[in-house]
Amino acid sequence: MNKTRDRSDIKILTDIQIIQSPRWCEMTDYLGHLYPSDELINKLLPIKAGKTVQPFLELVKLLKYRNRYDVVINGGIRRSGQLFALFRRILHIKTPKQIMLEVMLDEEKRTIFWKLKKIIQRIIFLSVDIIFVSSTNEVESYSARFGVSKEKFRFLPFHTNIAEPRLVNGPGNYILSAGKAGRDYATLAGAIRELNRKIIVVSDKESTKDVGFPDGVAVLYDIPYRSYLSLLYDCCFVVVPLKKFVKSTGQVVILEAMALGKPVIATETTGTIDYIQSGVNGILVPVGDSEALKNAIKRVVNDNNLYKELAVNALECVKKNHTFDIYVSRVLQAADELIKRPQFTQDTGLNSKPITSD
Repeated sequence: MNKTRDRSDIKILTDIQIIQSPRWCEMTDYLGHLYPSDELINKLLPIKAGKTVQPFLELVKLLKYRNRYDVVINGGIRRSGQLFALFRRILHIKTPKQIMLEVMLDEEKRTIFWKLKKIIQRIIFLSVDIIFVSSTNEVESYSARFGVSKEKFRFLPFHTNIAEPRLVNGPGNYILSAGKAGRDYATLAGAIRELNRKIIVVSDKESTKDVGFPDGVAVLYDIPYRSYLSLLYDCCFVVVPLKKFVKSTGQVVILEAMALGKPVIATETTGTIDYIQSGVNGILVPVGDSEALKNAIKRVVNDNNLYKELAVNALECVKKNHTFDIYVSRVLQAADELIKRPQFTQDTGLNSKPITSD
């Protein structure tokens, strides 16, 4: 018979900082702050050795101190977590349990290197106990790609980075479009060519390469986050044009805008369908459709009632589903249920109880 454990009994080690959540800071030990004066590790792998060495330094710490914890929670894009999962598989490590957050994978390719990476990723995913993704589509596509049970994958709605969501009526008379990964600025350029509106684009040169923006569009490259937030606070509304990828992109900008009561127009893709209900808390348009995007922009500009409805509903959606506290509660609930789960089969996820997002 399994012993019942209180959440306070769970020891969690993580490489993710969520300083906006006091509960997360209280319930987890952050790897970067843990044992900073460990002389043996510092001798083997100096902290200042750079980005190449850092994941291995973190791996050494994870392996060395793992027996002190029930659950390890890693960011999916951090290589240290993937290395730890690989070692768990090779060394048949069953405790602590491992959870990965915000896993995003690249598009499939036919190269030998990519096929080798796919094999390694499958080994990694087989070892991880719970894999959180930011879209329901990713549950299906990632499971199918690697032949790994869908029970291992969980949809975890992403959080906004705005600590205090609220309605902000900025004084600016411009439309803002921002972001880098997966952006389709060519479609945006086609949509705004005939619009007499001031538009500011915040991105990098690679994402806007060969895009012929109309005259009057201000394109700002690699500006500080604080400067981007200032533009977001003051803008009328936000447009997020996206390409069709297997991974989810765009949620960061979308949820930041929604958290400030800014109406959002975005492309209907993997990264938006779980966050925007078109016509209710935002507007979705087809991939690569400049005409549909132009018409959506005109609707928001010309229909003040629609503008207000989208703004209010967007803010309420964030408050209800996408705050730091809600995000942290869902992750901690998963960790709690994971260590209490009976007869857990590590490789297949059989006999596992699905983690709900309620």
